[in-house]
Amino acid sequence: MAIMLLAIWYVGRSVLYSVQRQVFLHNQAIALKVGHAQSEQVNRELREGLTSYRSSSGLERLARERLNLAGADEVVIRIGK
Repeated sequence: MAIMLLAIWYVGRSVLYSVQRQVFLHNQAIALKVGHAQSEQVNRELREGLTSYRSSSGLERLARERLNLAGADEVVIRIGK
């Protein structure tokens, strides 16, 4: 009788831990799917940004904004803060 009760207790405990583990893994899977969707959105935005820099106007804008370059008939004036 004691062995039977011990076996039932052990099976019940194993089932409980198994259910808890499944819930934990399910929550992790959901978090990974959300993270994957966010990274796909960032990748899409970066890809769109790259395509805008492939045109000549995009390259000019990049040179002006990031590299502080100017055209042939322009003068760059820097004002310190």
